[in-house]
Amino acid sequence: MEVLEIILLTLAYTLGIIALFLGVICYTRKIETLETIFFAISLLLLMIAISIANFWEPNTTAVKTHVLVLISMVLVGLTTPLSIFPDRRISVKSVFIKILIGISVLMLLIVVLDYFYKLSGIIEKSVYIYLFLSVACSMILIRKTKPIARTVYREKMERTITIICLVVLPITLFIDSFPEKIFAIDMQDIRIGFTLPLFFIFLFIYKIKDDVNRLSLFKTEKAIKEQNLKNYSFTKRELEVVHLIVKGATYSQIAEELFISIPTVKTHVTNIYKKAKVTNKVELIHLLLN
Repeated sequence: MEVLEIILLTLAYTLGIIALFLGVICYTRKIETLETIFFAISLLLLMIAISIANFWEPNTTAVKTHVLVLISMVLVGLTTPLSIFPDRRISVKSVFIKILIGISVLMLLIVVLDYFYKLSGIIEKSVYIYLFLSVACSMILIRKTKPIARTVYREKMERTITIICLVVLPITLFIDSFPEKIFAIDMQDIRIGFTLPLFFIFLFIYKIKDDVNRLSLFKTEKAIKEQNLKNYSFTKRELEVVHLIVKGATYSQIAEELFISIPTVKTHVTNIYKKAKVTNKVELIHLLLN
């Protein structure tokens, strides 16, 4: 492995861990989904697995794709659409999610069995196809559907990412996989190259920037535009609750500040969300400050 590849991988690992840490913080504040956390973990596992595969050859005659790489690919294929569904204006039936999870679990079992019993070389190619179809369909979903209110601001960047995933990434991965003989490509040969680390670095930087922006909303000093408040016919008490929400106050802090019970706070918040047609704090803050 080249020195530059190691440097890029180290940077990618570092950014990945930071992104995961910020994601957990956002999740504890209920401004991040658990599916997104799992997606970040699966990306980190894939990077680690590919790194390990570059140092380990199961036999001397051929380089076989490391079983950890295949498992990580299946996990990325599962978590990619699951992390996208909550942020789009679509209604996904639970049966579809169960089928997706069922297919992924079945593929994981087959990958493990194939590693121990050498079932068929088609298994590895099936994982590649599964991952490609999952990512491609997820990116098309982003292009064809509208985001929910709290993610509208990042729509332009997400569309840029879809272009990279659908066009740039496959082409550059193809180039990185070139052996010495042109067009004699062996899918069993895994190389890290520069594409994967750079792609992961790009994704993690975007994720870190997005999480920092969302967390900063709860510390913003911006004033709520009065016209925005008039648009939703908030009561006097609801206006007090709104201002405290924008400042990042919790339910208990709002209750203490206004000398009311927590259930009463929750009632006011529910009414506020209904009037503003939002579902959480982040959407409300974006709506009132922009």
